[in-house]
Amino acid sequence: MSKIEERRERKINRAIRENDWNEVSRLLDQQFDNIKRQDRKYHLSSLNAIVKNEGGIIELIDLYNDNSLNPLEMTLINEVREYLCRALSKLSEDDRHIFLGIVIHGKSLLELTKETRYKSHKTVKSHFEMSKKLLREELKSYFD
Repeated sequence: MSKIEERRERKINRAIRENDWNEVSRLLDQQFDNIKRQDRKYHLSSLNAIVKNEGGIIELIDLYNDNSLNPLEMTLINEVREYLCRALSKLSEDDRHIFLGIVIHGKSLLELTKETRYKSHKTVKSHFEMSKKLLREELKSYFD
């Protein structure tokens, strides 16, 4: 035990003999208070820090979103993914490439004319529009 801990222990024992429970509580909390003061000095913050919010007083960790999904949310996401894959599989290979190229990869119509067998960007655009229409019809029943 260090000198500081021995001194604190003597003060606690003296406060107990004198029935000064506020002092006992203060001395027992002293190490924790010192740690909090040191954290403030180095601009550190605990996730258990108390924060005043519109609804009252809460801990800082309660303000962070929990990005983990519960089983129901996972099931719903898998179901949507399955519907999308089924709908996309009804497109031809070129139409799927055009649709995903524009929607997901942000490719231009001219880029896609080089990657597909179609020679005109207008043809690529019409295939994209037809793909959108087909997918809209396929997914309409699920999302309504």
